Amino acid sequence: MQSDLRTTVLRTLVEDVPINLARFDPATGRFLIGDGWAVTNQDIVYPLALLYATPHPDNPYHGDDRILDYALRGGDAWRDFQNPNGSVEFIKVDGSTWGPTFMPWSMYHWAETYALLRHKLDAARSRRWEEGLTLAYDGITAELAAGRVHNIPTWNGMAAYRAGQIFDRADWQAAGRKMIDQAVTEQTSHGYWLEHHGPTPLYNSIYVHAIGLYFFFSRDESVLPCLERATDFHIRYTYPDGRIVETIDGRVKYHNHVNLHGLSAFSLFPQGRRFVRFLLAQWLADRAAHPLPHLTYNQTPDGPKLAGGEYGLSPRLTPLFQYCGEGPEAPIPQDEPAYSIHDPDHALLRRQDGWFTCLSGVVTPPVESRWGQDRQSYLSIWHEAAGLIAGGGNAKDQPAFSTFVVGEAEDRRYLPTAAQLQTQDGQDQVTLNYGDPACRLRVAVESSQRLRLEMQGPGDLPAVGQVQFKLHPGTPLRSAAGAEFATDGTPLAVDAATAGGWLSHGAWRVQLPPGSRLTWPVSPFNPYAAQGEGPLDEAAAVLSVPLTAEPVSLAVEMIQP
Repeated sequence: MQSDLRTTVLRTLVEDVPINLARFDPATGRFLIGDGWAVTNQDIVYPLALLYATPHPDNPYHGDDRILDYALRGGDAWRDFQNPNGSVEFIKVDGSTWGPTFMPWSMYHWAETYALLRHKLDAARSRRWEEGLTLAYDGITAELAAGRVHNIPTWNGMAAYRAGQIFDRADWQAAGRKMIDQAVTEQTSHGYWLEHHGPTPLYNSIYVHAIGLYFFFSRDESVLPCLERATDFHIRYTYPDGRIVETIDGRVKYHNHVNLHGLSAFSLFPQGRRFVRFLLAQWLADRAAHPLPHLTYNQTPDGPKLAGGEYGLSPRLTPLFQYCGEGPEAPIPQDEPAYSIHDPDHALLRRQDGWFTCLSGVVTPPVESRWGQDRQSYLSIWHEAAGLIAGGGNAKDQPAFSTFVVGEAEDRRYLPTAAQLQTQDGQDQVTLNYGDPACRLRVAVESSQRLRLEMQGPGDLPAVGQVQFKLHPGTPLRSAAGAEFATDGTPLAVDAATAGGWLSHGAWRVQLPPGSRLTWPVSPFNPYAAQGEGPLDEAAAVLSVPLTAEPVSLAVEMIQP
């Protein structure tokens, strides 16, 4: 593959250096976000170290003492922040604290930084870094002894193995290998790891990233079948613009950027190498459309990211330069203008005439943990001219995010107990049971400009169907009656009669069935905020449609090319 991809990675890291160096606080060695700081901010020290250590015609920072100083001071800040046992306080840039942790991402990136720069460390700094990393990985390997398979222990298994290589610690390597073996054993045959009773594509990519790097460190071929299954899973659940399909995810909402976890692992297989090239092309297109702006950041599950994408000296992209598979490429579905995938018991996915739809079939029990979402939203709609139109992911204890609500008051049910997926003659359908009552949702692409939904209730109980539309704050809603509604977060409720039959937003409009009502904004619970408040860009405009035993149709139409 692969020299051109490695060069692309290097060039993007080089391009992102100046804006990130501007974040440096010389008093503390920390890379700030405004006045805020999180320990994961320091993870960019790893790509800085790589640039310093890498001779390449396109790398002006090789051997640059100024870059070396930033990397060394940045590493010192990790050590300065450690507790006596080597842990760090999990603090986010919003100032919230989440207790002590051996921060998995930062400790690994620090170990790689040490490996790249150890010949440049003076005796005192070398001793401090070695002490800090030893404390951290003694703590991490002690935690691995619990044997719990999860995305963080899997990552720590990889990192412990790598740290064991760097520091010649056979006990760390053994602990890391044991955890990786356990993770491989617990992967499902569909290519994912169960979290909160089902799949979570975004977090699944963390397992893949970790086990892929472990392979490059160990050359342990026993992990390759697991990684190939996971590669195929991630190819299936990726939109045509490179975003992760959130519809089956039991933890994470839709993220409007290309995820960079797992690229080294994907590069081990022909279809994966094509997938990596596709993801990088989409990522670069995002960069071209949204050049690095002033430093505005979003909070995400694994730390802060620049608004608009995974930019800014990404430590998740950096490994692809060091660890990249070689060989031919094989086609992936995203190469085709039309395809359909029936993943039994999981989803129906279809790309046709510019549309992409996903109907989920994943039903799980409610999740007690704050980190798990209730699986209740079963539809996503995407179009090449608009991106995500409807969907956005699941929620927690919030009936407004359910595809159907059956019954009223104390008899109300909104979490399905069973699902059946069917596809025939270009139409996809999910039937959801709520105990004995059943509701149906059917999706059909009628043309490049029109998609039709049919929703049907049980008939003998009151029921509503709900579609969660994705609005872009700042882009107004407009009605057939000529009204314009701001989307700045001001509460809004519009019924079909008042709207005059349809509402439009940007490039699309939805035909409103009689009696239906659209409500905005409905914010999902956000487990990554201390108080659970959801950001406006994750809010939904929920269209509620009264249902009977007869199907009710509504159309989503493109109004701009």
